[in-house]
This record gives sequence, structure tokens and C-alpha cells, in this order.
Amino acid sequence: MRNKIHTLLLLSLVAACLWLGGCSKANDKSFLDRTDVGQLNEQTTFADSALTTEFLNGVYRDLSYNYFLDNGIYGGGLWSYSDGSDDSECRWTGATAQAAPAMNLAQFSGAADFSRFKNHWTFCYTNIRRVNVFLANIGKSPLSAAKKTRLSAEARFLRAYNYYHLLRNYSGVPIVGDKLFSLTDDFNMPRNTFDETVKYIAKELDDAASILPPNQLPEDYGRPTRGAALAMKAKLYLLAASPLFNGQNPATGPVKKLAGYEDFDANRWKVAADAAKAVMDMGQYALVEDNATAPGYGFYQNTIDRKNTEQIFQIMMNTGKFYEGYLLPLSRGGQAYSYPTQELVDAFPMANGKMISEAGSGYNEAKPYDNRDPRFYYTVLYNQSLWLDKTTNTKKPVDLYFQAAGDGLGTSNNTRTGYLFRKFCNENAGGNFGVNSQVGLVVVRYAEILLSYAEAMNEFAGPSSQVYEAVEAVRRRAGLNPYQLQPGLSKDAMRDIIRNERRVEFAFEEAHRYFDIKRWKLMETLVNGDSHGMRWDKSGNTYTNTRFTYEKRTFLNPQMYYFPIPQSEINKAGMLLQNPGW
Repeated sequence: MRNKIHTLLLLSLVAACLWLGGCSKANDKSFLDRTDVGQLNEQTTFADSALTTEFLNGVYRDLSYNYFLDNGIYGGGLWSYSDGSDDSECRWTGATAQAAPAMNLAQFSGAADFSRFKNHWTFCYTNIRRVNVFLANIGKSPLSAAKKTRLSAEARFLRAYNYYHLLRNYSGVPIVGDKLFSLTDDFNMPRNTFDETVKYIAKELDDAASILPPNQLPEDYGRPTRGAALAMKAKLYLLAASPLFNGQNPATGPVKKLAGYEDFDANRWKVAADAAKAVMDMGQYALVEDNATAPGYGFYQNTIDRKNTEQIFQIMMNTGKFYEGYLLPLSRGGQAYSYPTQELVDAFPMANGKMISEAGSGYNEAKPYDNRDPRFYYTVLYNQSLWLDKTTNTKKPVDLYFQAAGDGLGTSNNTRTGYLFRKFCNENAGGNFGVNSQVGLVVVRYAEILLSYAEAMNEFAGPSSQVYEAVEAVRRRAGLNPYQLQPGLSKDAMRDIIRNERRVEFAFEEAHRYFDIKRWKLMETLVNGDSHGMRWDKSGNTYTNTRFTYEKRTFLNPQMYYFPIPQSEINKAGMLLQNPGW
């Protein structure tokens, strides 16, 4: 593998200034006003304590580029991983957007070098090299010994996070370790196996967890803690235990051990459950629960809070109205970048906990948004939802128009599916007015730990009382009444419940649905065929609704379960093997 990134100290320092998470020095005017940046190099950077810290901050800032499928969030675009699942549709039109939901980009010439694949590889290895530069040079810094130890642990966490992102997209990848390549080094490295990559990431997270503090001081918020390292390990082991990698690996030949495990081992589910339980046993985290203000209000509060008892690790943003600006309709100052599907809307149960197709649910097709799971109202903006109006400064109904030729084109609130997302949006704000919401990009929170524990334990030993307790805790916080599950559920029935809980709890959040249906090896079932929306027609003061098909998606198996290794990298490093189907 040729890592084309050399010692980009200046670029790293400039990037660091844009990351405003947990380092007060990032706003240090004396640093920003420096005029001698052209003289910066390894020696001058690591001879200065502030510059040493700023160098690492550049890695923090770049975490955001791998949170979404499209790396352009600072350039005015947003393409969510959710849009690659059965949960939503991207705003873009044209051939690329049509292929995007199924990740069917093989139709494009040079697809293995298509930017939305290649950029993830490039950004991750760029940051891995930055960490290696940092670790190789921090010993020269005038920082205190304790600070050096702490920042080194943070750096190893960040490196492990980047490897985790590579793993979930590409599977086994070349592990560089602490090595810094020079122009004379041989870059022709093979990919490590899936198993080796998992073990390496787990060890890095364990080593970081042994040093990182259990919680943060306010000025350090946004930096990883011991809980963040252990939570990332729980995410890693859940991924590794899942069907795509553990028993249903679709690759053949020498690529098989790179794409996943070559055999099935049920104990991998126990390892995943134990990793999640380790976070639970810390006693540092709890669900944000408030059903007194309104049913499910704790769920909503959690989505707009920068810091609370549930957040374990966030990527810090400093935009104030990041989500409102991207997700709300144009009439509320937003850009409407992502459209929920009818399939996602139908996945939300009723307020009584029953699925809409279940006997006794009370679902009414003519009034499909009445009496739904409270999380629905905090996640999806539907026709006639109330939202803050800038002109009157009051909550007014939002008209959402179905976007098709001759039907609503040119109106301010277009949507191909009849819906928009409102998750993470503060109900007292629009995209360019109202209060500021400082929530970051949520990487992992306690609800995920509970549901991951429940999933892994159910797969390993069936629906025990501990599984029930973990799932019911999330449902209780959601405001379902009753929140309790039916006693005596089978393993299969509990699996279906847990999977749906993950879907509605984490909709449009940290790529959960996309990677969940990948690791469950369900994309060929769920991201294949017709996708649906809801159209509302108004006559006088009366609205009538019609379900419709807005798109037919195609899934190619096994190609779409993996990103392709960039072809330009393979051309330079013959030992790299391509992923199946590419």
C-alpha cells in the first residue's frame, strides 16, 4: 500500500484550528495570529506545547469527514449513510443519486476509485499517519509527562477509531502500526486478515482505556474517555460477531479471510455481550428519561444535548444549527438533504408498543400519524407537523410537497418521499434562526450499549431476563405505554424486536441502519425492490393520503456489502487484494 501522505504539518495545524471541541487553545488568538507558519516543521511544532496539542486536534477535526457517506459536510453537502439503507433517500437527482440508495455505483466507469469510496480510505490513512507522526514526536514536547501520557492515549484511540471505520467499510486492511514511511520505503503491503484487524483495534482500545479518565472535565469535553474506548470496543465486537463476518462471509478463495472470519463461532456473540456489559458496569452512564414533560421527551432532550448522562462519545461541531440547516425544509431555513422512506415510518410502532400491522394496535391508515411511538414525532417531519415559523415566531403546520415532474417542483418544501428528518433539530430553531443547538455528531450513546448487549446475549443464549431488561429500559424511556414486552418470546421473535428497536431508536444516527443491515446480511432483502413514500393531496381543508412507489432499487450481492479497495492503491501495491465482486 502506498500512503501518499507525507508530513503534512501545516495542513494538520490549519485543520486543527477548525476543530473547536475540547481544547481551549483552539481559540487562542496568539496562535491564530501567527505569521510564521511557513517555518513550521516537526522540530518547531513539537518544541511548542500549544502546537503539539493543535497538531492532534487536526485529527479530531477530520473525524467528521467519515461520519457521513459524503465527505463534503464542510463544503455544503450532506449524503448520509442512512440514504444507502432502506430508511431514507438522498436529495440529489441524477444517476449518482439513483444508484446511491443501493450503493450500486459499479455502473460508473472507474467505480473502485469513485470519490465516495476512495475518500474514506484516504481520510482514514491520512489521520493514521498523523497519529503516528504525533506519537513519534510527542516525547520532544515540553508538555508535562502526565499530559504526554494522556494525549498519547487519545491519539491511540483516534487511530483505532479510524481503523474501525476502515474495517466496517472495507473489512481487513493493511495495518501500519507505528511505522512512518519515507520515500525510499516499500509501500507494497498486503491487507491484514479480518481477524487480525479486529484484534489490533481491540488492543489499541484496551491500551487507551487503561490510561484515559472515566469522565471529563468540562473544558475537555469531546475528548475520549475510558468509557468511549470500551464502548468502541463493544461496537467492534458486535460487528465482528454478526452474520456477514461470522458464518455468512460471501467471499471465496484468498479474499475470504480478509472479508470476514472463515468459520462461525457462537462465542463471538458472548465476547460482544461482555464488552457491552463492561460499559454498563462502569456506572458512568444512564438513559436520559423524562416522560413527565411529554411522552418520550427524554429521547428528544438527548438528541439536542451536547452533554448528558447518555452521551459517551461525540464528534464536536461548532455550527450552532448544523442539523437544522441541513435537514429542515426550505420554509424553515433548512436545505432538506435527506428524506425518510415510508418503510422507516411504518417501522415505528404505536404508542401502545404494538406494530402497526399487529392486532389491537389501533392504527388508522387515514390518520397514520396518530398515536405513534413518541420517538416518531421527534425523528420525522411529516405533512402538517408543527414547527417554528420565523415570521410569526410561533409553531405552524409545515406543508410537505411530493417532488415529481409537474407536482410541486419549485415549491419551497419538496421531498421525494413525503417526509423530512427532524432528528437532532431543536424545535425552537430553524436552519437560520432561533436558538442554537450544540449537539455534535453522536458516535455512541448508552442506548446503543443496552441494545447491543441485548442483541449479543439473545444471539448467544436466547431471551434471558437480562435481555428483556435492556430492551425494556429503552422502550420505557421512549414513552411507550405499556413498554413491557410479551413474556416467553422466542429467540427469533426477540431478534426481530431488537432489530426494530435499533432502527427506530437510531434512525439517521451514526450510520446505524446502513451498517446494521450490512452486518446482518439483509441488504439483498431490504435494499432491493420498490421504495415507498406518502403523498398528501389537499381539497379545501381536507387532506387525503396515498402510498406510492418513488423508486426501484437494485442490490448486487456480494459487491455492495463492501467498499472497493481504491483501484489506484491496488495499481501501486500489487499485494493488495480487491474485495469480492469488484
